[in-house]
Amino acid sequence: MLFFYVGNAQQLLYFPKVKKDTTTKKKIQIAQTDSLLFQTQELGKFRKLIGKVILKHDDATMYCDSAIIDIDANYMTAYGNQVHIKKGDSIDVWGNFLEYFGDQKQARLTGLCSMRDKTMILTTPELNYNTGTDIGNYMSGGRVVNKETTITSAIGYYFHQQSEAVFYGDVVLKSPDRTIYADSLRYNTEKEIAYFICKTKIIDNKDSSVIETEDGYYDTKKEKAYFGKNAVIHKDDAYVKANSIDYDNNTKISIAQGNVVFSDSVQRTTILSNYIYSNEDSSFLLAYKDPLMISVSEDKTDTMYLSADTLMSYKIAVLDTVYTYDTIVKDSIINMELVTDSVKIVKAYYNMKMIQGEMSANADSLFYSEIDSTFKLYKNPILWMDSTQITGDSIFLFTKNNEINRVDVYNNAFIANIQDDEIFNQIKGKFIQAFIEDKKINKVEVDGNAESIYFIKDKKENAYDGANKSVSGYITVSFNDGEVNRIKLTASPEAEFTPMKKLNPETFRLTGFVWNWNKKPLTLYDVIRDRSQYDKYIADQPKKPVIEVKEEEKKTEE
Repeated sequence: MLFFYVGNAQQLLYFPKVKKDTTTKKKIQIAQTDSLLFQTQELGKFRKLIGKVILKHDDATMYCDSAIIDIDANYMTAYGNQVHIKKGDSIDVWGNFLEYFGDQKQARLTGLCSMRDKTMILTTPELNYNTGTDIGNYMSGGRVVNKETTITSAIGYYFHQQSEAVFYGDVVLKSPDRTIYADSLRYNTEKEIAYFICKTKIIDNKDSSVIETEDGYYDTKKEKAYFGKNAVIHKDDAYVKANSIDYDNNTKISIAQGNVVFSDSVQRTTILSNYIYSNEDSSFLLAYKDPLMISVSEDKTDTMYLSADTLMSYKIAVLDTVYTYDTIVKDSIINMELVTDSVKIVKAYYNMKMIQGEMSANADSLFYSEIDSTFKLYKNPILWMDSTQITGDSIFLFTKNNEINRVDVYNNAFIANIQDDEIFNQIKGKFIQAFIEDKKINKVEVDGNAESIYFIKDKKENAYDGANKSVSGYITVSFNDGEVNRIKLTASPEAEFTPMKKLNPETFRLTGFVWNWNKKPLTLYDVIRDRSQYDKYIADQPKKPVIEVKEEEKKTEE
């Protein structure tokens, strides 16, 4: 019962519907022959035809050198250098030997067999052809040629009335641009569209990119494709996989949707999203619907996780003239293939969150350029480093060897460092530069309306004596292992010490102080928007092999 239902389901999926033959059974007619011999035997009545034989059955005409017709069975065999069946002006079938069952309109040809119509040529050692339904099939290997496309398989069916072919077993489609490997494939010879019905591999003959999918189609005429069910596109050191991918080979534009993973092993960068638009020619990528960028450090200890409403990545040419994104991507005035030197740009905008080791950040938007390896955070940015919070109108993070080595804070710059419950060291000014060494703040320079509050602690007594509050044009703060070591005031300095008994730590603040610790991403899951997609991505990563150590080896090591 299961086999019956599966078989019928496959027939509905892969085979075009064929109209039922309700016509009256007609006898095979003799149109021409040089010699005719009538014989009556125990098995029946036979006609033997020799020399320039032409036979007709309905609208099919058969040509051969000789034939034998079983009159009662409405069956015939035909011989010759080439046996030819012609169906109107559209179908021609050839072979060296023919068996024809008139009541079923079924022809079986062997030898050098072929079937042709206006769209394709089918060749095979053995061919079955139905003159009523115009269906041809082979079961022992064959080939279909459609213009510049050649398809070979173990089993094949061709439905002339629908211009559809179905192939099974070691299917290989070859064209000047690509090679397709599959166990099963459906192909429309008129539209030149290949339909994928099982696991399929597509290799681009020009750039060696590889596409894998289990569902979809490829329009070889329009160079457009849809890949569904476990679709993956590999090119060079990068790949993209998704629930579905729409691809235009002319424009090199692809749209991937549902559990999208874009990975570049050279850049050590992966983008997870539920929607990614990309243009291969301009190296442009746009991701939204819960995108997440994962950038793995060389030692894999400081992996960066970045999310936003939208992530954008593209390359700009390093030329004398500065080109904008609109110029390169939209106007396409530059052929990126001719540009030998280019740099990568990354944008993340609206509700950006980032975490890398003990550093994390929030902002409305982020801009990154390989030109100076700088992350630029705009509109209400907040940066946290260990127990330190940095805020301003904009924050620039300068990196070296994939590590932050300097932080520039512009306008309303404020640094707060929590020392104890409600006790904060604070620095503010128009512009702040913080220098980072070994992932800790080494020095801070404040330029313009500089103010600071620094709490002094008696380490022996483990108690705070009080706090210094200072104002000057310029402040330099030096740190030793994360602790304030020295404060230098320049340009009209003023300083005042207040003992602890005369101040309230909860109100002893510089103007503009806001502690946003509740907004700080503490773990990568505070950055990740679609946790189910991330967990699936991690589960799909190759596991490290478990090395079993034998007892003898353990003893040797000991």
